[in-house]
Amino acid sequence: MGDPFFDLGNFSINHELTPDEDAILLAAYDDDVRPARLARLTLMRTVSDFREAMWGVLQQGISSLDVDFVVYAGEHFERLLAGAAGPSFERALGLAAGN
Repeated sequence: MGDPFFDLGNFSINHELTPDEDAILLAAYDDDVRPARLARLTLMRTVSDFREAMWGVLQQGISSLDVDFVVYAGEHFERLLAGAAGPSFERALGLAAGN
């Protein structure tokens, strides 16, 4: 139902794949490894962390599980900020936009 690049980005970020491994993942997915598609995967890594961080924030208010959701959310916010601050994120924005 959703964007397949979200699933690929989620897999990539949670398995700490390198850019070369992202290319292998995309090739295995549909054998179409173009720079703009790799850029979408890169951007979706950040979107995945944002979703996880926000899920952790929500769980802080509603969950009865014995999990430190403050730490969970913080880890994902930290990782997304680090990824979004890097030059690869900036390049990915341009490539995904067709620049």
